Amino acid sequence: SWQCQLRFYWLSKEDNLFLQQCNGEFDYGYEYMGRNGRLVITPLTDRIYLTVTQALSMFLDCAPAGPAGTGKTESIKDLAKAMGLPCVEGNVFLSIHWFSFHH
Repeated sequence: SWQCQLRFYWLSKEDNLFLQQCNGEFDYGYEYMGRNGRLVITPLTDRIYLTVTQALSMFLDCAPAGPAGTGKTESIKDLAKAMGLPCVEGNVFLSIHWFSFHH
């Protein structure tokens, strides 16, 4: 349904832009990303965006896992770009505990 789509709203009373997807609401970050391209939105990227925004709306972390080359990193970077937020990429190995990246 349309409620599951990533939507942008301008609140003139607050003079602010925010994003909404299902029950998750986020302030736009206004981080300048340059003139970079964006990903093509497919049903898979929609599902990734929905999963990540719902996790963030519940104050949970999100660490996509799966085979290499399936677009996990690029999808997260594109969502961060859509939200106007910086995205820092880090590679995690089996010897590194997830808690090291949490803080």
